[in-house]
Amino acid sequence: PGYEVDQMKRLWTSGAESTLSQIEAKRQRESGSIGEDFANYPQPTSDTTSLSDEDRVLLAKYINPDYLSEKIMGQVAEKFADDSHIQLAAFLNAETAAALGASLKQVDRLDAMDGIDIPPHGTGERGRWHAFGPPVIRRYMRLDGPAMANAAEGSAQEGIVSDAESHATELLAALRDDLFASGAYARWLSSITTLALSGCRGMVRRFRSGLDYTLGTPDGAKTAILDTVLCLVDDPDQWADGVVGGYQCYVDGGNEDEASNDGSVYRASEEDGALLTTPAAWNTLSVVMREPGVVKFVKYVSASAPGSRWDVSYEYQVLAGDEGEE
Repeated sequence: PGYEVDQMKRLWTSGAESTLSQIEAKRQRESGSIGEDFANYPQPTSDTTSLSDEDRVLLAKYINPDYLSEKIMGQVAEKFADDSHIQLAAFLNAETAAALGASLKQVDRLDAMDGIDIPPHGTGERGRWHAFGPPVIRRYMRLDGPAMANAAEGSAQEGIVSDAESHATELLAALRDDLFASGAYARWLSSITTLALSGCRGMVRRFRSGLDYTLGTPDGAKTAILDTVLCLVDDPDQWADGVVGGYQCYVDGGNEDEASNDGSVYRASEEDGALLTTPAAWNTLSVVMREPGVVKFVKYVSASAPGSRWDVSYEYQVLAGDEGEE
């Protein structure tokens, strides 16, 4: 469904269209895996700055209260200092998680993400959700993102956005705007990682079963990046072993001077010598410090997956000189 017989001919026979596509792909690679520049904070965060009462009120609106206790935050900081990565289960508080889980499951059901058939291209592309590319390095749905420039993705689905989707979209947008982009959350991150952060960028994504993925592509970062990804999948036991894909993997990007412009050199080896793999899970926050030269990708989500991989994915710039020892 959605396949067009003259699709490749239309894309590749015009030199002007091909050149424009290559230029756009290069621009998106240079602006990182998120596809946009960092928004800098007025002042870098510091692990020596305590959370204010206002910070705690905002964070408690979304985050499991256990992760706001000084004791647990100290334990998380010790674990992160040892490993440079950590996964925090049951990250959202019970009320937020329950509301979000019910709505996301309903959206997947309405889109027939049932682990049986590959959905048509364009599935779920409606309202505030658009396919994000270019497909040579990534494809997934992005909340409030720009629509893809080429027609290869297929026509956007027309129709009325369901109440469940509207509710899920509002909750995910609130997590993005009120939590992950907030100064309070950045200060909390500094407290649990002991890193000074100078800016952030991020988005809400949906990886549809049978359709979506990212390739391991260098982003040209010169300093360390702190990745935080809140993953949300239904029936997490079916995702745990990675057979249906959807996991995030970190690999050594190799010599930057020899890196491919389109990421194709990583296709054969992006699962070889993995530095870290974080399986798709329900309501789990992954916090990973990514050194320059390390690339990440989300494995193609198989059509046999029990639903979509939804996530809030944010990157935080680590202040130069604050990465710690090798």
